[in-house]
Amino acid sequence: MLIPRPFDSEALKLHPFTCGEPELDNWLAEHAGQNERRNNVRTTLLLDEHKGRIAGYYSLRTFELSAADGSSAIGRTRRYPIPAMLMARLAVDVGYQGAGVGRILLFDALHKLASAAEDVGFEIVVVHALHENAACFYLKYGFRRFLDHELSLFMTTKELRATFVTSESS
Repeated sequence: MLIPRPFDSEALKLHPFTCGEPELDNWLAEHAGQNERRNNVRTTLLLDEHKGRIAGYYSLRTFELSAADGSSAIGRTRRYPIPAMLMARLAVDVGYQGAGVGRILLFDALHKLASAAEDVGFEIVVVHALHENAACFYLKYGFRRFLDHELSLFMTTKELRATFVTSESS
């Protein structure tokens, strides 16, 4: 059974996490704990309790887009920075890739963000994809590309809320 859990450095000892992207593997192993302690990021682990492995993880943090980058995202001129939430990382262990784990992680993250939007103001959720394959994953789930940064994607808080209000009332 796959269970989302808050970051726990002990879970990293379960089994080496490898997603095929060394940057994401190294960040989890070497930097996630430090970023948690500094309150820079919140990481959620998706644990396979049966196998004693980390199936995947994602990290969220607050973010602010400059007025120029915000204009690029939404296609209209902005005078002020845009408050945002950043999905800083999302990775799936190679042993779980192709089995819908990325979707589970993304939906868990978006559900948390939709809940947070009730108490914290932000206009958009931003993702900076590592490559085009990752960008295509986010596009399937309603994210849109920034106008001048093909690997930067966003979803408005309004769209986020509409997605989860609709899915929760079904």
